[in-house]
Amino acid sequence: MNVTPEQREQVRLSLLRYGLGFFTLGLAVSYLRSEGLGLDRDQMRMEIGYLEDKGFLKVMQKEISPENKLWATTASGRDYLAERGVES
Repeated sequence: MNVTPEQREQVRLSLLRYGLGFFTLGLAVSYLRSEGLGLDRDQMRMEIGYLEDKGFLKVMQKEISPENKLWATTASGRDYLAERGVES
């Protein structure tokens, strides 16, 4: 799916909100589809990677099934949302 800059921003904000409660790649794809944003897994990995590079998301350590990565929003990501008045 080709996304506009506005849609990309919405995707990133949504990922930060999802990370307040933890998410997997599959859940993020499903959640975004329910919002009308049908990114594929590769596009989603790129957006998650961007937010990781910014320090807004982090991979959580898991004892069981570590191959199924779980992401969470960092303190910096929560601050970013709060500063912009984005509801969590």
